[in-house]
Amino acid sequence: MIENNRIIIGIDTSCYTTSIAAITLNREIIFNEKKMLKVKNGERGLRQSEAVFQHIKNFGEISQQIKKYFNNKNYKIELVCASNKPRNLEESYMPVFEVGNNFAKTIASLCDCKMINTTHQENHIAASLYGCKKENLNKFLSVHMSGGTMEILLTEKIKKGYETKIVGGTKDISFGQLIDRVGVKMGYDFPAGIYIDKNAISCKEDIKVGLKTSVKESFINVSGVENQAYKLMEEKNNNYVSKAVMNSIIKSLEKAIVFSCEKFEIYDVVFVGGVASSKYISNVLTKKLLKKGIDSFFTESVYSSDNACGCAIIGLDNYLGESTNED
Repeated sequence: MIENNRIIIGIDTSCYTTSIAAITLNREIIFNEKKMLKVKNGERGLRQSEAVFQHIKNFGEISQQIKKYFNNKNYKIELVCASNKPRNLEESYMPVFEVGNNFAKTIASLCDCKMINTTHQENHIAASLYGCKKENLNKFLSVHMSGGTMEILLTEKIKKGYETKIVGGTKDISFGQLIDRVGVKMGYDFPAGIYIDKNAISCKEDIKVGLKTSVKESFINVSGVENQAYKLMEEKNNNYVSKAVMNSIIKSLEKAIVFSCEKFEIYDVVFVGGVASSKYISNVLTKKLLKKGIDSFFTESVYSSDNACGCAIIGLDNYLGESTNED
């Protein structure tokens, strides 16, 4: 059987997205299907029980969609890799990941192949590195910015994935929560990142008085920005407020990242997570960090937002590693 017909399946069930992907032994991603969970208008999130129910329903629909990839193809599933918790800590747990984990067990059992686990955070890191073609990086800083997470991580590639240590981030709410709360307040659907990003890009007016941020070394307090944004909404239009919020995020990130890079003498920074999909943040922050001698790596939205490509990639690396050892 040729290498392109032997595949690794990746599965991730996060708080807001059901994802399944597959990669060939030649490192080609052949499908990357995902379905957002539905959040009612005006609400800013989902209960875990509701998210679990939607994941179960979504897998039925996604399974029908991926049939087109298998039509007239003699694919052989060699391994299944699923994220089973948010990050690589013993106490890290969320019920939503049990859905994907058990779905992966079923596939592995039916296909008589091995199954392994990774974490949602490692999945994000692997997918972003693949997307920006920086898989050769072994030690770097990763900045995980998503709906519920904002962490600066000292990151090192290891045999089974990535070893991470939190060295900075937000101490209250995440940037994703800030953006979503402001966006929902403006009347946009949740998640609101795409609208805030477009608004910020569209705003041609300079922000005369920026929203005040609080940064101590590599740690950031964000909640005060939310109240400032609400007050600014009484005076300015959505485009202006969106740009002001994004500028405050960029200003905070720049300070925290520069501190972390200088402390650990590491000047490669990989951005992962849904908030890293922001064109406004990536364009402005990349230029600011480059002036400080720091290389920033952003990837396209398909790999930075929630997906299962990273799980498939980590599964492939483990499969190839074991095959090499057997040889």
